[in-house]
Amino acid sequence: MIRRRYLKFPVETFKSIQLWVTITALTLAPLFFGSVDQLWVATWTILLAISTLCGLAAPMGIRQTRVMTGFLAVCFAYGLVAILQVVPHLIDQLDDPIWQRANDLLGFNTLPRISSRAEIPPVAIGHFLLLVTSFMSGFFVGTSHRNADLLIWFARYSILSYAAYGLVALVLTPNMLLWAPKVAYQGSLTATFVNHNTAATFIGAGAILWFCVGFASLQSFQYSSIRLLLLSPSNEKLAFNLMLRLAAALTCFLALLLTGSRGGLICSSLGLLAAIGLMIANKLRPRLWSILGWAGLALVVVAVWLSGAGRIGSHGLFDDGRWTVYGFCIEAIGQRPLLGAGAGTFADLFPSLRAADLSSWGVWDYAHSTILEMAVEMGIPIAAMVVIAAAASLFILVRAALRSKDRSQTSLAAITGIAVLSYLHSIIDFSLQIPGYLIVFGILLGCGLARASSEQTTVQRARSGTSNFREINRSSERPVSLT
Repeated sequence: MIRRRYLKFPVETFKSIQLWVTITALTLAPLFFGSVDQLWVATWTILLAISTLCGLAAPMGIRQTRVMTGFLAVCFAYGLVAILQVVPHLIDQLDDPIWQRANDLLGFNTLPRISSRAEIPPVAIGHFLLLVTSFMSGFFVGTSHRNADLLIWFARYSILSYAAYGLVALVLTPNMLLWAPKVAYQGSLTATFVNHNTAATFIGAGAILWFCVGFASLQSFQYSSIRLLLLSPSNEKLAFNLMLRLAAALTCFLALLLTGSRGGLICSSLGLLAAIGLMIANKLRPRLWSILGWAGLALVVVAVWLSGAGRIGSHGLFDDGRWTVYGFCIEAIGQRPLLGAGAGTFADLFPSLRAADLSSWGVWDYAHSTILEMAVEMGIPIAAMVVIAAAASLFILVRAALRSKDRSQTSLAAITGIAVLSYLHSIIDFSLQIPGYLIVFGILLGCGLARASSEQTTVQRARSGTSNFREINRSSERPVSLT
């Protein structure tokens, strides 16, 4: 007995440390200007690495192990290609010609390689490690139902706090970003982020979390008529919770509107539509044609509303400069389709692609499309692998959200909506390349996939248990032979 307690104590201690370190990173990573400084990248990487090591003590089911193995396989492939890109004379036909030109013009004797840099940039390494450790930290938290609920509770209230701060700061200190002068996006709500698009994605995730938990409260009402709704004491408490949750959701949505981000508003609306749609489908179990019909109608309504909202109505969906940059990216991908130009080299490569007709205002250190930038830097195979992995994660989350029957169904639907929001926004902007949002997204996605794979196991066990019970009943009803 003493030995069992001694063995159990460290495991529970490690799980507790892992939970609170992960919550700390989730809640504080957006605080310091989105943690874009290398010091904060290093700090969060170290903390999340500690969380990941502590999380290794958490037991995982077979399906959870498969999901984690698939994620690590994609990360291994990405890291392997990044290393091969800086190996001299790996494949001479794919070497960047800039090395030969530098040797000819400057008299250097530098060995050529695929990448336009001699080593992988520290920023690229830091962002890669942040994604790996944040996802694994969230996944290990998600192996415990109780810990997952606590993590999502902190996510809801922390994002609400940032949204409320953004509203107050926009009124009282519109020209300041925290304690520093606000250089860009004057008149737009940015909360603690530098870029209003990243702030919109972050706050949009909070709106999805709060609208989903509010919708769950609405589904919990038990009443036979509107007149009897508030006569039940249990409904009175639910009504109070519903009002508070809807107030929080509307606060986040108001902050989202005031960011002035077209892409953030569109993608957040589509993510919220997906999340609420999953909750309704789980409750009503409609047929496929009915789901497609209502989804199409909802998309039309959202499109009509968004077409006249804010900057979308006055400036359109996209600016011309972004389309021009996308064309340059596709051209660069065509030149190096297999292994790309090198991890973290887009900012170095883009000046050579920039045409004279592109506006000279601003610095294009991002492609404003994470997947296109990845294809430029890493090649088409790695970019395709990442897209397939993202689609697989959505499939796992959607299936679990439709099958779940307990309280985790709300969280699964909300995380699915956040994944839809983040994936869509990454096509047209770089919010997932900002550490302050990357950490939040990675933790929530990992937690959701851990719960989703657990939910699938639970459903299958329940089904197998039901089939076994039926088989026992059938065998008991068979006539007994007395020969």
